[in-house]
Amino acid sequence: MTRWSASLFGCGSAPNRHMRQVNVSAYIVVEGTVRDKEALGRYGSQATSLIKEFGGEVLAFGPWEMLFGERAYQNGMIVRFPDKDTALAWYNSPAYQALLDIRNAALDCRFRLVG
Repeated sequence: MTRWSASLFGCGSAPNRHMRQVNVSAYIVVEGTVRDKEALGRYGSQATSLIKEFGGEVLAFGPWEMLFGERAYQNGMIVRFPDKDTALAWYNSPAYQALLDIRNAALDCRFRLVG
């Protein structure tokens, strides 16, 4: 691996002890294929409101344009949160967890967190 790629994937040298830790935005990447459009409408409106309550912002959503690899899902969404803890707090909140039955009816999906 090159020095750049090693550090990109967390294989580089340890951080300098004199570096300040800075809160870095965290991103949730959602991949999904719609199962039920009506359920998606109900889920989407409620989930978007909760994202905003936790300081999140939907950066992009819509059909994926594959650049490389096999497509597993038809659509995607990228959500930015102020930091990883806030992203996890949103996902694990009782209000969001209460939407999981609607989400599962609406979408075949997976969620990923980076940042």
